[in-house]
Amino acid sequence: MSNKGVGEAFRRFSDELFPPPTDPAQLATRPTFDSNPFEQLKDAESLMEGDLTDRLIDVIESKGLAPGLKLCYCGNRPDPAMIDSERQKPDAAFYRAPSAPGDHKPHWADQLLPWEFKRGRKDKKDANLDPFVDGPGPADVSPAIVGDGVKSRGQIITYGECVMAVQQRLSVFMPVVIGRRLRFIRWDRSGSIVSQSFDYYEHWEFFCDILWRISQLSDIQLGIDPTAERILPSNPLYNEMDDAAVALPSDIDHAERNLAEGEVPEPPFIFAYVRKMFRDSLVEHWPRYRLQVPDGDEMKYFLVCKPGFRATGLAGRGTRGYVAFDCGTKRFVWLKDAWRAHYLMVEKEGDVLAQLNKAKVSHVPTLVCHGDIDNQDTLTPSWWERKQREAPSTLFGAKFPTHVPPCAATTSSYKRKRDEYDDHRDERADTPTPKGLGDSGTTFREDCPMRLHRHYRLVVAEVALPLKEFSHGRQLVSIIKDCVHAHWKASEVNILHRDVSGGNILILPTCIKKGSGGVIMWMGMLADWEMSKPLLIIDGPRKPRQPERTGTWQFMSVALLSNLKDVIEVSDELEAFLYVLIYYAVRYLKSNSGDLTVALFLDDFFDTYNFEHGNYTCGPTKDAAISKGQLNTVVFPSPMDTIIKDLLRWFQSLYRVTAYECAIAAGENQTPSPPPQDSSLLPAFEDPGVDEDPTLPGSIDLSDEEDEMDNVPSPKDYQNAEKVRSHSAILHSLKKLLGSSRWKMDKEGDKVPADWKLPDKLCIPAMDSARRGFSSFKRAKVTVEANSAPAFAMVSSLPSLPLANPRRRGGPSRSTFFSRGKPKGKGPA
Repeated sequence: MSNKGVGEAFRRFSDELFPPPTDPAQLATRPTFDSNPFEQLKDAESLMEGDLTDRLIDVIESKGLAPGLKLCYCGNRPDPAMIDSERQKPDAAFYRAPSAPGDHKPHWADQLLPWEFKRGRKDKKDANLDPFVDGPGPADVSPAIVGDGVKSRGQIITYGECVMAVQQRLSVFMPVVIGRRLRFIRWDRSGSIVSQSFDYYEHWEFFCDILWRISQLSDIQLGIDPTAERILPSNPLYNEMDDAAVALPSDIDHAERNLAEGEVPEPPFIFAYVRKMFRDSLVEHWPRYRLQVPDGDEMKYFLVCKPGFRATGLAGRGTRGYVAFDCGTKRFVWLKDAWRAHYLMVEKEGDVLAQLNKAKVSHVPTLVCHGDIDNQDTLTPSWWERKQREAPSTLFGAKFPTHVPPCAATTSSYKRKRDEYDDHRDERADTPTPKGLGDSGTTFREDCPMRLHRHYRLVVAEVALPLKEFSHGRQLVSIIKDCVHAHWKASEVNILHRDVSGGNILILPTCIKKGSGGVIMWMGMLADWEMSKPLLIIDGPRKPRQPERTGTWQFMSVALLSNLKDVIEVSDELEAFLYVLIYYAVRYLKSNSGDLTVALFLDDFFDTYNFEHGNYTCGPTKDAAISKGQLNTVVFPSPMDTIIKDLLRWFQSLYRVTAYECAIAAGENQTPSPPPQDSSLLPAFEDPGVDEDPTLPGSIDLSDEEDEMDNVPSPKDYQNAEKVRSHSAILHSLKKLLGSSRWKMDKEGDKVPADWKLPDKLCIPAMDSARRGFSSFKRAKVTVEANSAPAFAMVSSLPSLPLANPRRRGGPSRSTFFSRGKPKGKGPA
């Protein structure tokens, strides 16, 4: 997030974001002083942090500088771990006076403005703890890139993120006090607006005026979401949530099994796990809300508490998923709250689901309602564009680099760092828009370092389980096959998912009637269609719809990670399905590998990267798996081994054929391409349905003898390459192997120890210590920015490995097929 911001002069920041009231009743509350109320802070530069905090709180409270608010010290003890797993203790915070705590805890749910205090610099030898650096111009601000200021910035970012995570927020304001100087920060999902610092002792009249203005602002002006009604214990809806969480005898066990006559439940019914997920979300001290979601011209309401997943990070989509209670139907649903990329040609996820539902595509969520929320857009990009027109030097990173690669001149491989900062005009129509920003529109400048986001909510009928809950290897393959099937059917209606990942493949227990009885089966569901786009563009070539490419790093294809193509194709998505299969099979199934081997393998395969010429590319272990067509170290005593080996060899052939064809196109190899021999072309895959189990046609050739590696693809390479350019062969292969008699109950549990850490001998110092310190419990998209550090975040229900410092790893700098006498240009788009 270090380059996602814009600097501003402190007076302009305050005038536009803390506007003075016009109501005479409010004006009468303004305190007046004949002398400086901050006299006891004249020597603030020499005070230690604790004394500085105490004195400033005392002045603001004793002098009544912020009527209606209360500035409370909250650094004694952290909130419970269920509220804040990092157990953070910010120095102080503004609260509305009626809800101000007295126990010196943070109470994240009630904070209005968190404050941070740092000691000043008595002389130049003292450490500079300011998270930002003021330049010579009146609005020049850049993030600190060296020293203790980097740690300070990481610290305040975690505070802002915690407020955004616990509350329903549009933005967060934060005063940062460094000795006798103070600056204001406004965070939103696009980035930050940071004021230059000022001497509050010298400019005491200005500071008193701003504190009073802040106290007169509405909750909306201070970043509280008006479409989320806080439900307090005195509200009847609070009790309704408690009642809905109580288990009932009619709730159905979701375990896979056959149902005898009379055991098949009549709809509507509730699976017990769904109600339990809602019950588990009712965490003590976590705020409860009634959320608005548009449904055409009407509005629907849903009750939520703690999200079941949350994308870590402050900037980005900020996705949160809830098991919600529908106030109208009294049913449980899944509610997704996110800040979607708001640009022309970017479809809403709900519109995509409506198309899929209309086309009767199975194994995808069922849309209930969706819509943009109150035209709530992030403000920072609009502010950035205005400042760019005025003075480019006020933009973060315009003069000061924010990330220096460890070895920019050479190619090195490092652990892919899960950046905690992934990926608005936050006032409603009756709230004044900051001056000069009324007509920002939805266009974007390609050089803008941040995305424009719009608040969006989506509700679907299904409440599913994360993929890690699968019971055995055969079931894992079946679930992934269902999702490949959904991907295939979506492509037939010209929709490409574009973000196949472990967090987007879910398990949906389903009750199916069969004759007089029935069966409960665990089906796969391909979710999160927010990044989808048309597979084919009729009118001209594809154009970028957003300033950044997005995807989930761990599961992106080698070609995409290595910048060998510009456009995601079906083959890239099928490759992503393979990586999901590999991840969950290696992590949870019985194999020849022990726990430490598994942990190191997963770290190497999914979380390493190469850095070359200013770009992050595929790590060497994933690259090697494709180039060699095998995993090397992991072997499964089940048909899983056959599936993974076959698919790796098919993709190996695809990359060889693609590299050869690129060489021909570039004129680097004049040897004519050998025509593929009769490959017994596969018939189109037909969905057998849940009641049938047809055998595969005997004419389909799924054999995969490995050919000798050379520069010219063999006929077998061409045949194999065709198998992964469309869905048919993979669906046939998965279906065939599901019928094998060699499957066993082979799940062994999580083979990555909970306390596992990368061995110290493999670690090097962190690239950016401000990006460390989070744990993960929700998949977050990763954003790969051109010529910039990827805004990596953690993975969703994908159970991620513990954080470790980035580390050097030897390996090829680009895809192996494009480094051994092969062309280094891009492949076909």
